[in-house]
Amino acid sequence: MRTARMPFRAPRAPLEAAPAHVTPAIAVGVNELARKRLVSVVLLIYLLAIFEGSIRKYVAPQFGQYIFFIRDPFLIYAYVLATRFGLWPRHSGFLRLSVVMGILGVLWLGLQTSVGGVSDTRALLGVNGWRSYFLYVPLAFLVGEQFRAADLTRFGKITLWLVVPIAVLVAVQFFSPMNAPINVGIAADKELQFKGLGLNAERLRPSGPFTSTAGQQQFVATACAFVLAFLLVPAARRRVSLLTLLVAAAAVLSCVALSGSRGTLLQCLMTGLFAVSIGIVGRGAALKAKAIVLPTTLVLLAAVLYPVLFPEGFSAFVNRWNSAAAAETGFEGGVFGRALYGFVDFIRLVDVVPALGYGLGYGSNASILMRATVDGVMPGQLAETDFARHMVDLGPLFGAGYIVFRAALVVWLLRQVLSATRRASDPLPMMLFAYAGYTLLLGQISGHGSITVYGWLFAGLCIAACRVALQPAPSQWLAAAEPAGRQRWARVSRPPQRRPWMARTPGRP
Repeated sequence: MRTARMPFRAPRAPLEAAPAHVTPAIAVGVNELARKRLVSVVLLIYLLAIFEGSIRKYVAPQFGQYIFFIRDPFLIYAYVLATRFGLWPRHSGFLRLSVVMGILGVLWLGLQTSVGGVSDTRALLGVNGWRSYFLYVPLAFLVGEQFRAADLTRFGKITLWLVVPIAVLVAVQFFSPMNAPINVGIAADKELQFKGLGLNAERLRPSGPFTSTAGQQQFVATACAFVLAFLLVPAARRRVSLLTLLVAAAAVLSCVALSGSRGTLLQCLMTGLFAVSIGIVGRGAALKAKAIVLPTTLVLLAAVLYPVLFPEGFSAFVNRWNSAAAAETGFEGGVFGRALYGFVDFIRLVDVVPALGYGLGYGSNASILMRATVDGVMPGQLAETDFARHMVDLGPLFGAGYIVFRAALVVWLLRQVLSATRRASDPLPMMLFAYAGYTLLLGQISGHGSITVYGWLFAGLCIAACRVALQPAPSQWLAAAEPAGRQRWARVSRPPQRRPWMARTPGRP
């Protein structure tokens, strides 16, 4: 019996590298590993933003001035990684503009130094000022380009897990003496201790794991945004148990109740209002109904339980509110008028500050602590708001340009959020914008280290959430764009070994 002979087949030639213009629909191989590493590095930056203050207060207070910059090497590594593997967005005008502004910032600092003279104070404030204005801005667009739905969920879960122990820490700080180590740190030298703002003669405003209440406010506001986003998502897509969400929500409300901070309360209320707005512009009757009922119910429930569960915190907060309101009698509209004052405060400095500004960093909190002066003037005392700080640090021309950049970015981001909310039943873009939009527009993003990293990081998470929400539903076939309007289709289920060029082609996933 003769066996059938198989026809001869020549060895298959290896596939040639794909043209440079082809972008794979799903990144594989080296680029995907680099993307995952980038996500891990950004997560580390996020955790350091939360716990850097604890390291300075409770672990190594003598090295506090160096630990303050502990996030920066990891941020630079993320930028190098993105550059090496082509992870930057290719068509982002805001990213290009932020890079140009960073280069101009270096030149501006050189001009300021040549005019104002070289000194240790100017060098330290200048480097820190450039860092606050320009170093973290590209992070927003890198995160917005590379984060996927699973990465956003991971960030949200970690925040929910952290808010419970942080709420316990806040309670311990609130009920501890003002000079207790849990409040001021373990440093024996009083100059290295962290003295928070007082609520009354016996209580300090808790700062949580941060060195100041400003950092704690950012954490609570973002945790509130994640809690509402997960609660509004349908149960089948939630990926977080209802018990976890309820415990996290109670922890967030506890942090607000014991914060003694009007800003924290108002920012959480604003997040609730943005959640209600989903009931107007959102998609799907179930989501719209839940968006109106759920936040309203939580606010009413919290208002009723606040004086019952936290009587001392409620009393201290009411006294704080009344005393602050009395001090703001000069502002029409009280606390809300003071918030809106940030839009026009900088105008009074246009004809006061030098053309180049007093110097990068001279409007920051560090300048006030160092008692930095220029020609007998303490520039730090002139900057009551962030827009005014731009005038002090950069001068009228460059400062106004930075203000326009912030406002334009918020308008662009709002358009993305509205588009995503109308087209997808996903509350996350709107919830993240509730924090990021306010912080980018009016927050102390160039004057406080924690607000700097939180503002730009969560702007990136918001961009990523919009991109994920606007993506078509996953299918077996995905199109990769080609020039002249043509499409090349790549089968998702095909093993990556059959397309070795995909592992070598830089580009976004």
